[in-house]
Amino acid sequence: MGVVHRFIGSEGRFDWEGVQEKEGLDGPGVVGVSGKILVGPQEGAPNFRIRYFRIEPGGHSSLERHPHDHGVFVLHGRGLARMGENVFEVGPRDVVYVPGGELHQFSALDEPFGFLCVVPPKHNEVTDGKR
Repeated sequence: MGVVHRFIGSEGRFDWEGVQEKEGLDGPGVVGVSGKILVGPQEGAPNFRIRYFRIEPGGHSSLERHPHDHGVFVLHGRGLARMGENVFEVGPRDVVYVPGGELHQFSALDEPFGFLCVVPPKHNEVTDGKR
């Protein structure tokens, strides 16, 4: 059965019913990032994940590469999308495609930067039910 997570955010805050936030995501080189999985194992989605990330001003995700690709839709704020040796300034309603294997990083400029990111599931998420 399908699931609806209604938007319950307010000015400057993006929240959805029934979705838990992962505060202070950590990892090598991660600064000022929080996030949540909007569609994933808890909703029964076997083929993809929709995640929301918020990066605080001056913060950034890790500089990394993965075998899987990413589809990114910017919701709010302005940020930088590094892909390989190229850096692009992006803002609301911009769409970014990061191919598998490409070095990438997202960073916020002078305001909170929020985006949706669609990726395939990790093998252990399907069996472990991790978020």
